[in-house]
Amino acid sequence: MTTQGKAAQIVEILGQGFSGTNSVMFGTGSATFTVVSDTYLTAKVPASGATGYVTVATPSGTLTSSQTFKVLPVITGFMPPKGPVGTKVTITGSGFIGATKVTFGGVKAISYTVDSGIQITATVPTGAKTGNIVVTTPGGTASKGTFTVS
Repeated sequence: MTTQGKAAQIVEILGQGFSGTNSVMFGTGSATFTVVSDTYLTAKVPASGATGYVTVATPSGTLTSSQTFKVLPVITGFMPPKGPVGTKVTITGSGFIGATKVTFGGVKAISYTVDSGIQITATVPTGAKTGNIVVTTPGGTASKGTFTVS
């Protein structure tokens, strides 16, 4: 099995006893999946997925991956594109569950909320500089565009 991926990526999972599988989870995120055979299935990394073990629930019990799977964060955009200190910025993308840091031009936001696996609301911090918005999660970091501090 691949050990990392972005939301919507198809991952191949090998094992045994997959017939009758009723769920596949990436951390706490539920995936869509296809059972190809009793020993092989494919699953789509969910936007709500979190870095952690992949679990496959079957009629005989729950199977857990031997390694953690890193859900890589991706920033697809943010609004507004500029504003003063204190502006609330909505960051969109995927893989945001468990975010540990958001920065504006290298300055850490003191206040941010992970609204969902696909959205974070962050407040532009005092001392923020014009530059990239960066989100850090247990799966890695994502960077996007230039937010202009005005």
